[in-house]
Amino acid sequence: MPLCCRLCFGWDSSGGGGTTPIKAGIVGSVSSSLPNSFTHNPLSGLNMVTVNLRATTVAAVLTVLADQTTATCPSRFSWENNVLTKAAINSTNNAELFDFGSVEGTPASSKIIGGIPRPRCKTFPGDPLWPSNSVWNLLNLTLGGALIKTVPLAAPCYSDWPQYDAAQCEYVKTNWNRPQLHVEDPTSAMFPLCQGQTCMPLDHPGQIYDNCTLGGYASYSVAVTKVSQIQLALNFARATNIRLVVKNTGHDFADKSMGAGSLSVWTHKLKEIQYIPDYTCNGHSGPALKLGSGVETEEVYQAAEAHNVTVVGGECRTVGMAGGYIAGGGHSPMSSLVGMGADQVLSLDVVLPNGRFVTASQSSYPDLFWALRGGGGSTYGVVTSVTVKAYPQIPVSTLGFVFGTSPNVTADTFWAGVEAYTTYFDTFTAVGAYGYWLIVNIGPGQFFFSMNPLWGGNMTLAQFQPLIQPFLDDLANLGISIDPVWNEYPSLYQAHSGTFPPENVGGADNRAASRLFPKDNFINPTKRNETMAAVRYAVEAGGILIGYNIRAAPNSAVNQTNSVNPAWRETTGFFILAAAWPADASPAVIQAQSNILTNDWMARWRQVSPGAGSYLSEGDINEPDWQQSFYGSHYPRLLQLKKKYDPTGLFYAHTAVGSEDWEVEGQLPGLPTQNGRLCKKP
Repeated sequence: MPLCCRLCFGWDSSGGGGTTPIKAGIVGSVSSSLPNSFTHNPLSGLNMVTVNLRATTVAAVLTVLADQTTATCPSRFSWENNVLTKAAINSTNNAELFDFGSVEGTPASSKIIGGIPRPRCKTFPGDPLWPSNSVWNLLNLTLGGALIKTVPLAAPCYSDWPQYDAAQCEYVKTNWNRPQLHVEDPTSAMFPLCQGQTCMPLDHPGQIYDNCTLGGYASYSVAVTKVSQIQLALNFARATNIRLVVKNTGHDFADKSMGAGSLSVWTHKLKEIQYIPDYTCNGHSGPALKLGSGVETEEVYQAAEAHNVTVVGGECRTVGMAGGYIAGGGHSPMSSLVGMGADQVLSLDVVLPNGRFVTASQSSYPDLFWALRGGGGSTYGVVTSVTVKAYPQIPVSTLGFVFGTSPNVTADTFWAGVEAYTTYFDTFTAVGAYGYWLIVNIGPGQFFFSMNPLWGGNMTLAQFQPLIQPFLDDLANLGISIDPVWNEYPSLYQAHSGTFPPENVGGADNRAASRLFPKDNFINPTKRNETMAAVRYAVEAGGILIGYNIRAAPNSAVNQTNSVNPAWRETTGFFILAAAWPADASPAVIQAQSNILTNDWMARWRQVSPGAGSYLSEGDINEPDWQQSFYGSHYPRLLQLKKKYDPTGLFYAHTAVGSEDWEVEGQLPGLPTQNGRLCKKP
């Protein structure tokens, strides 16, 4: 870009003093280390802009942030009433850094701080525009000490990092595959492949470099505990042209919460849960739960259990309910009974890309309410809380079993058993049943099937067993014997805790894709044969299959007019397929396997399900025609709303709405990561 479009953040020689870098971890007050002022030093022909940093000036920002109680339904959490106001911004000399953006639907400014034309690329560490330590110190002080300078989780394993600690390194290695380790870190995510594997624990199977760098991790994170901090972070990132990411728990297959050189909004600490026994807003009446955006699935199930109700949530215990789960649609063991997670939403509180805080519901920002329920995360704003419908507590019955090839069960018989199951997909889901299962290739012509579990929502065993018995009879008639394990639980929480296996994450030796198969693919014998042939081909070639027998049940008790991928409304089979490679595989090997996954195995799945789709949060990072696959017919409207609410492109995530206009530089074909500069496509 021309030199006149660049800007240095540096010290005014009259300000005195040196810089004090922010230390790793959450920083307390650093006002004593700040000089009186610093200057934006233009490289060519621009007026000098001085931003005062005197303690009285900064204090004005912090004290004018009084609680702004707004009448909403339901009422906001106390920390949601701590909001940034125009008066607070105008009371300081730092307005350029923290001012609100243009009102949605009006033309956005084409300039950043200092009147600089907005560059094509996001500001990146090492650029002349990258903020100096003094600017980060100012942001930290204004945030009340909530800014964190990133230290990768595995940094204690590397002697050239100040955090080097052999005991801590061993702890990280021991717990690397546990999701909690990554959930509780401000920048780490579950799938290091998309991060670039630039700082793996030493001697870990996924370690490919001998040193540790940030790679795709954010440069800084804000550990938010109140709305004003989110507003300040968004306004700062927009003003300085820094890439912005949002991290809840980091479960998305494409690591949408990562981005090199970014400022991250970390919502993990927003943990409040409120039970509302009689929610009477927007035409709804009945029990509900209001959830802070940092609340995880297991925590929601526990809260519902305590109040003798049932809430729709994820299968994985550590998924953030109000993050990418609901934003992506949110499938659940309850979906076959009452629909998707996004269907249950009654209202959301959200900080918009322009920094303003609003409530989205049927009566307030209805277009945003539509988009936030299924249109993808990191796109339209940062959700601070969500209110969801609660149902009466229900019994759940489950069945677990395994079978595989053996001297008495040939490969053809094995696959006949799998196909027998698919003939019941519509029958089971029509009455609220759900299945979660796995197929693994364990050797040439040898396969293993595990049901983990088959789930009967709102069914006693006396109701569930007769429903399932015809399928078990079919297996027996094929000569496939199983040892069924039946259980009945009084609630969803107890059933979920007692049946679903623990999560395992952190591996860099595989990549996954998914397909939403319409029910006709299993009802129509010809289509079923074609579908199972495509599935068998992929597994025989080495693919690992995780399957769900599920539907997005129609439910007149909630508002299902939302942006959930329409393919979900026709689905009874949601299949995830993973390609694996040796842990020490070269990039060339990974590229080759990725190409097979996308362009051979999944191509066959797409061919037998034309016009269907894939699940955004558990999809292929290389999904062709991803706009159709992940969003279906909703995409044009979603893109229109993206341009309305985020005209400057503050929010970006891989395969998110509008991301086709951007690219991360320096990527290998078929192996995209977030380790690179984010730029607008020419």
